[in-house]
Order: sequence, then C-alpha cells, then structure tokens
Amino acid sequence: MEELIKFFIEVGKLKEIKRRGWLLREIKSPETVADHSFRVLILAFIFGLGTKMNIKRLLRIALFHSLSAVYIDYISPYDKVFEAKTKKEALKKYPALLFRAPYAKKEKILKQRYEEEEKAIKELTQKLEDPIKSEIIYLWQDFQHRTSREAKFIYILDKLENLIQALEYKDQLDKELIKPFLLQIREITNDKNILSLVDSLDAHFTKGEDKIKSRKDKNLIRFILQVGKLKVTPRRGWVLRGVKNPESIASHCFRMALMGYVFSGRKRLDRTVVLEMALFHDLFASVIGDVTPYDRIASLVKDKSKLFETLPWMGVSESKKVIVLKNLEKEVGALDKVISGLPHNLKHEIKYLWLEYKTGGSKEARFARQVDRIEGVIQAMEYYQRNKTTPVKAFWLELKELIDDPLLSNFVEHLDFYFLQGNKRK
Repeated sequence: MEELIKFFIEVGKLKEIKRRGWLLREIKSPETVADHSFRVLILAFIFGLGTKMNIKRLLRIALFHSLSAVYIDYISPYDKVFEAKTKKEALKKYPALLFRAPYAKKEKILKQRYEEEEKAIKELTQKLEDPIKSEIIYLWQDFQHRTSREAKFIYILDKLENLIQALEYKDQLDKELIKPFLLQIREITNDKNILSLVDSLDAHFTKGEDKIKSRKDKNLIRFILQVGKLKVTPRRGWVLRGVKNPESIASHCFRMALMGYVFSGRKRLDRTVVLEMALFHDLFASVIGDVTPYDRIASLVKDKSKLFETLPWMGVSESKKVIVLKNLEKEVGALDKVISGLPHNLKHEIKYLWLEYKTGGSKEARFARQVDRIEGVIQAMEYYQRNKTTPVKAFWLELKELIDDPLLSNFVEHLDFYFLQGNKRK
C-alpha cells in the first residue's frame, strides 16, 4: 500500500505543474497538466459515447496520456529547440517555431522527447504491482504511437482541448499565435463532428456566439466552456482554511478519477462507472462554486482557527440531514443548467451517474464517494506538510465516519501510518 500512496502523491504533482506551452507564451496563471487532462477526459466521454469506439479504452488512454509530465519539466514537443536563456526572445522573434520545429531537427527532437517521457512513465510506475503497472505503460505507449483507433482519437481530442484553451486565453495571446492551433486540428482529422465544432469555436471567439450556425455545436461549446471553469475554480474547503494557491476542482476530479480507477481494479466493480462518477461529481460547481458543510457557519464565526477541528454536524444527525438536502437541491439545479443543452442521451447519462453518486445508489457510487474523501485527505496532508497550521483533523474524522470498504479501510490505515505515525518515528 505504501507504494500506491507514493504513486498517488507523485501524480498529485500534476495539479501544480503548469503546462509548458502556455508558460512559453507568457500566459498568466496557466492551467496545470491535471486541469488539461480533466477536460480531455470530459471530451473523450462526450465524443466517445454512442460511437463504435471502445469508450472504456478511450477514457483509460485519456486518464494516462499525460502522466509522464510528473517527471518532465517541459511539455511543448519543440521546447528543446531553444536554450533556456533564449526562449523568451525566440518566442517573440519566431513564434511559429513553437508549433513547427525546423524540419532537420524535428525527428531528432521528437525521438529524444519520447525517450525521456518513456523513462519518466516507467519511473513513475516502477514499484506498482501488475496488472495496473503494465496497463498504464501499455496504454501510454498506445497513445504515443497511436496504434489503436482510440489512441488516435484521444490524440485528436488532446489537440482539440489545446485549441479550446488557446481560444479561452485569446485576450492574452496574439491572434497569430492562435492560428496554428486551428490549422493543426484541421490537418490531423477529417472527423466531420470535430471539424464542425472547430469551425463553430472559431466563429464563437472571433464573431460571437450568435454567428454559430449549428445549434448542436453552440450547445456543446457552452457545455465545454462551462466545464472549463472548473480549471479556475479553487476548492472552497482550502480557501476557507487559508491555503495559498489551492488546487482547482478540475485537478481534484482528475486525481480522484485515477485513484478510483486504480482501486476499483481490485474489486468486482465497473471501473469505468467509478471513473465517470469522479469526472462528473463536482460538475455543478462550475455554476455555484464548491459547496462545503462549513458554508453556513463560516461567515458567522470570527475566530476560524478552531472551526475545522470538527465537522459542523458532529453529534447532530438531524442538522446534517437538513444541510445535505438543501445542498443537494442547489447542486441539482446547477447541474441541470450545465447539461441543459446537451443531446438527450448525454444529458441523461451524466444526470443518472451524478444522482447515483450523490445518493450512493450503487456499489460503484458508494465506493467512489469514499475515494473522494480519501483523495481529500491526501491533499490535506500534502498541504499540512508544507504548513503545519493547516487544519486537517476534520478530514480524518470524516473518513472514520464514511469509510466501510475493506480495501479502502486498509489503505486508510496505511495512509495514517505514512503521514502521521511514520512521521512520529522519524
């Protein structure tokens, strides 16, 4: 279990690793690798559902495709063209080089990049047990070489997500720097649905939403952009606790999805359903922000130093029920706004998964809810290790109240030893 804990901690670094391409373009507070991976997963679900492709494989490739970034300090495939001291100057003089490396160097650069990333993914997974170790490496290599149609499709969706993010950063980017994103996606696919969406995205950001001809595209763009807000929405629990630069909701969902998938492989559960629940469980927050059990009392308490030493409903079960029901009502309304324009099958699937998760209506839902809390504890302890004043007691109390799965209970015991008991012995 200790090696699994270390693996999840290492993956958690993706929450803070800024995507290199945006740093090169001098974007302020750019998305992280975890943020990007989260929306690629959402795109995989949206475009994969109802196709002949294997949705399970699509989601797994999307989940693993950027894990090597944990140990790689550059993301742009042509980053190595420039010496560190000249990158800023080169960007201003030759911005196109960020998208097209000199032909003579391109093959060498891509080969070097692949070798470094392969070394990184093997280092990240080296102490994991099979079959998850082999699965991660196999699907990561599938993405790199694009040997399956699902891997080829994720490669396209990865570039599509880049385009969407570039357009969202349009106020910080020169128009000429956006054009290559549009050209690239049009060069690598002839998928009519994606090309239609690309044209609609171009129209949306250059002429306005009312210029989009396709109603389907217009609604899909609204959904995708709404989901993107989770990249810049911090988890409220950390804000209330005074954590500086806390994780985004999107990055939390990403690590939760990975943890849920890995853990459920040791259970008789539908692993894809667990993963999907992790993706959608906080979707409502893109409208109303994150919701915590402390929201009702935080504004009334002057001295917040002891506010988080216990849960607000400890010993008062009726109060807990009232808080949960009122929050659920708000969340349902917000979720309905997010998915309102989606096709019926997509809307139904997301709403069903979300309600199942919220109510604990299946063994997958109950399992995913527990993984959500465990992910929160790991993040709490990571923040605590940086700042010992960060209150973490309530997270452990909630785990004691919620965790009942034997596998997860065993993991929590090891987690307790790793972060608390183990540190006491050092």
